[in-house]
Amino acid sequence: MNDVIKNKYKKKSIIYDNMRMYFIKTAKELIKDCEYYKKNILSLEAFKITGNGLQPSQEHSIDFDTSEENWNTAIDFLSDENNSEYVYEIWYEGY
Repeated sequence: MNDVIKNKYKKKSIIYDNMRMYFIKTAKELIKDCEYYKKNILSLEAFKITGNGLQPSQEHSIDFDTSEENWNTAIDFLSDENNSEYVYEIWYEGY
């Protein structure tokens, strides 16, 4: 893990089967760090934690156009109350 962002957030992530997922507040902080380091966000993958494990949700996930700066759009997406019940795997350049 030579990525400065991964190192900074490794203790704040939920790790399951090599996936790193984050609660909304931490996800927003991570996205702000991606902006600082100029790493575009590629996608936000939503998962709900249940008694049966992780349930992916395409409806609450989003892919981004990588030719555009999309940090604010990613934060706005996570700020939608409909997404508050999910944890997110954040794909960014170099992830």
